Amino acid sequence: MNKPLVKLAQPWQDCLAHEQGFKPLLERAKKHDALTHAVQNAVHSLGFASISQSLLVEWRPDRPSELVLVVPNATIGSRLHQIAPSIAKELNQHQWLIRQVQVKVKPKQLAVKTNRVDEDPPEFTQAAQRAWEGLYQKLSPQSSLRQSIERLLKNRKSKR
Repeated sequence: MNKPLVKLAQPWQDCLAHEQGFKPLLERAKKHDALTHAVQNAVHSLGFASISQSLLVEWRPDRPSELVLVVPNATIGSRLHQIAPSIAKELNQHQWLIRQVQVKVKPKQLAVKTNRVDEDPPEFTQAAQRAWEGLYQKLSPQSSLRQSIERLLKNRKSKR
């Protein structure tokens, strides 16, 4: 049995088992959203407005005094780690009882465009066309580079 998956599914099971349904889950979501806005306001008020928009807040109801801030790079992470006590103090002033603020660095996944079949290659200028043809003529006929340049010249259009 996948323990992390079961642990993740527990709040859903609890909601379905109770008479109130999804009301407790919705309340937790609202509380998390309010905490996220409070953290962003705290970071903004400490003079780091640019950082406040790039962080995610992880908060678990079973550990209400712990807060985890997830950031996209180590630079922001080190800056937040330095001001973590000030963030906790700022949140405590607004009735959030936070004793510990942790910072995690989790880089964003880069979206790689893999479907390039439909795109036409960029056209060569006349000067680029002449330069590639000149290089092609200088290489020996057995050269793999010459064969690659030959394919390149066949597949590229030149600007007129």
